[in-house]
Amino acid sequence: MKNNLENSLLKELCDDGIWRISNVMKSVLQYQISRMDKREVNEDETRYPKSQAGMRSFLKKFFTRHYLQAQSSLVHYMSSNDFINILKSGSLTILDIGSGPAVTSLAITDMLTYIIEHLQNIGKWSKGRLVKINYILNDTSEICLGTGQYMIKDYFRRKRIKEISCSHMFRIQKDFPNNINLLRRIRYNLGTYDIVIFSYVLTPLIEDKIFNQLINGFLEIKNLCNQRGRILILQDKFQRNLIQRVSRSIGVSSHKEESHQYIYPKRNDNDTYKYSYYSCLYEPKKKMNESLKTVA
Repeated sequence: MKNNLENSLLKELCDDGIWRISNVMKSVLQYQISRMDKREVNEDETRYPKSQAGMRSFLKKFFTRHYLQAQSSLVHYMSSNDFINILKSGSLTILDIGSGPAVTSLAITDMLTYIIEHLQNIGKWSKGRLVKINYILNDTSEICLGTGQYMIKDYFRRKRIKEISCSHMFRIQKDFPNNINLLRRIRYNLGTYDIVIFSYVLTPLIEDKIFNQLINGFLEIKNLCNQRGRILILQDKFQRNLIQRVSRSIGVSSHKEESHQYIYPKRNDNDTYKYSYYSCLYEPKKKMNESLKTVA
């Protein structure tokens, strides 16, 4: 059942059932695309960019798709009392694993601005009350990390909302779960992670030893999270068996999702698409079937 905050978010971002990015994000995305090398690249370089040309191709083809999938998957949680109580603490720490150019971090940040505006409108958030955001961006590609850092800074320059600010930003260029010691140290210094996202990081695993290391990494992440936080795994529709195997191993459920989206930048006159993907959103500490309490 949707609450008033969730309805307000959906009206802003998905009023007619089609998800679309905000005008500020359009500006940030278009500017970043305009700065990149226009050389044509192959599909592999588009999916896993290592150069400016690859990043430009990724931004044009995949950024909006993944960004809106994250918003669709998180809108219910970010409308809950669990999330609002985290905001009331004055800080929000996002661990973005497989961050690419900070896709999900930007999706959360932009949705957060609408949440603050809604709470102000109903008298539950005073003007000037600040939430400081800590971003931990993790990717194996330097161009992804650098672009993501720049886009977050550009977003704050353009949005100019006084109630949120970027407090810390860490870039980790090491694959998961081999980076777990670094993640532990950051958690020790900043506090627990509030939202953890694994974006398209699952790849076919043949060796059981490697799979077990991955599962141990997921279980370790749970111990580093805020009790009111959430962990989200996003994966494309072609990895159904893998995400189901992972979700069973960590004791949570995964779901096939569909997102009807308005694509930006436009590809052609018919620029709305329906994408299928898999999501797994779960609480790190509580029982998985416990219902979210909602904001009135």
